[in-house]
Amino acid sequence: MPFARIAPRLLSGFFFFAAAAPLLAQQGAGRGAPSFWDALVRPRPLAMMILGLLAMVLLLTKTMRNGIKVPFLLLSTFLFGVAANLPVDTFKVFSMHPSPICAVTKPLIFGFRVPMFALGAVILFLTLVGPKLFCGWVCPVGAAQELIAMLADKLRIRRIKWNFTFTQAVRIGVFLLFVFLSMTAVHHVIRDGNKVAVSIYDSVNAFHGFKIEPHPSFWAGFLNYLPFVLTIALAFKTYRPYCYLVCPIGLFTNALEQVSLFRVSLKKPACNDCGDCVEKSPCPTVPEILKGSVLRPDCFSCTVCVNSCREQKALSFGVKRSYGIPTKLR
Repeated sequence: MPFARIAPRLLSGFFFFAAAAPLLAQQGAGRGAPSFWDALVRPRPLAMMILGLLAMVLLLTKTMRNGIKVPFLLLSTFLFGVAANLPVDTFKVFSMHPSPICAVTKPLIFGFRVPMFALGAVILFLTLVGPKLFCGWVCPVGAAQELIAMLADKLRIRRIKWNFTFTQAVRIGVFLLFVFLSMTAVHHVIRDGNKVAVSIYDSVNAFHGFKIEPHPSFWAGFLNYLPFVLTIALAFKTYRPYCYLVCPIGLFTNALEQVSLFRVSLKKPACNDCGDCVEKSPCPTVPEILKGSVLRPDCFSCTVCVNSCREQKALSFGVKRSYGIPTKLR
């Protein structure tokens, strides 16, 4: 398809956007506190929006194959995870702060903050457009886990498929614990003589693993990078462990993706119940798609199920709709 030839050029052109990022960052400087719209068009949220929508176009045009998927994920990992550590002013505007986790949890403790609200709006919008576009294609922790999953497949490492009810219960439990400890100020520190609530996600925030900075002690540095190291290690044995077990963004976007405009759809007449999509897909979502379930587990639009059904073309990305339940699953 023509778009398959254009997509690599679009990705290359994205680096020109990165080169112009410092100029964009200077807009609004000296005008006091930024408005929501000022924050939204800053390089980082704007770049996230562009990459997320580009991913959706690639999915809809069936051109998101490994030749594009891998560099796409590497770009997200680099741009939103690694780049800010480089001694290059161009990439400083892609700083990890606020991290996506902070953007959706800290407002519950400290109230409205424009940069956090802008990043939350990007996550909300991309999730409503397509199946977890932010988590699947933009989030650096998610992108790194997806790359590890692909590497594990290449190495033929047999991975564990956890029951979604279990992982969802763990993820909800972590969030409820956060609400109880932080919003009731049970979990707090003393700053300037005042009690300040602390989020338990600060202790398990894998996004901190991307920021290279000095720490007061070896132990402090060890604890800072441990969540990210464990995430990468576990990603070889189970699909996206951080997304399914810990991340509050994953919890919220799982609810939002149920009403997203585009998603993986099943064409019942074309499905011959071969089971290839279920066997090859790393996530617990595909069986629920085949059953026609109203509520689905997290779908990260990884393309594995769709690409495994190339002959029958029973699964595809498209406007949300239902074609009914395959005969053997009634």
